[in-house]
Amino acid sequence: MFKAVIVDDDPRDREVLEELLKKYCSQEIWLAAQAGDIDSAYRAILEHNPEIVFLDVELGAETGFDLLNRFSSFNFAVIFVTAYERYAMQAIKFNALDYLLKPVEIEELVKAVVKVKTREKKSVDEELKNLIQTLAHPHQKSNRIAVPVLNGYKMIAVQDIMYCEAQKEYTYIYCQSQMPICSSINLGEYEDFLTDYGFCRVHHSYLVNRDHVKQYIKGEGGELLINKDVQIPVSRRKKSDVADWLNFKK
Repeated sequence: MFKAVIVDDDPRDREVLEELLKKYCSQEIWLAAQAGDIDSAYRAILEHNPEIVFLDVELGAETGFDLLNRFSSFNFAVIFVTAYERYAMQAIKFNALDYLLKPVEIEELVKAVVKVKTREKKSVDEELKNLIQTLAHPHQKSNRIAVPVLNGYKMIAVQDIMYCEAQKEYTYIYCQSQMPICSSINLGEYEDFLTDYGFCRVHHSYLVNRDHVKQYIKGEGGELLINKDVQIPVSRRKKSDVADWLNFKK
């Protein structure tokens, strides 16, 4: 059984989550404490040493990330519980961490608890530190993302990704010095997260990192030369967007 702490500034939300945990996760979770602000949450975590913290992203004028910044290392896993869905939630997802959207669905809660119980403390510590780095320095190309692979996750620096290719429901990620990595996350989700890092969807099947474009080859849509020997097609309808992205005349 895992000891847990709930951190949420809404008493009703804390109550609802407590009821769900008691009803559907009583064999896995023992709730040690609840907290409604960062100071009391920090004290509760130090006092109870939980294995899991259910953490709201928005805590009044502060955030759950402000709480995490108080720790230099993490011997607890985090399941984020929030109604907020934009960049922070993308960063959480692309760091292989778990989150639940409010109102919490029973099936998603059970899945998150089962998943987090199987995680190694070392990997959780690394992923939380990487998340804090990503949020502190958004869109910095040395930031790393977690790519789901067959036996877990592979951490890749954004700057090392040359391009991503969609193949049916999978995405193949091509880096400079390794074999392509097959990810179960679809290309559209990578596009949403990586666009602000200088990536562009140049074709239905391709997402390209501008830093690895060596040349544009003219044509109906044209092609992009990547690292001297890879040519990526540009679709006709994307030609104008690609021209703007690369800052050259159409």
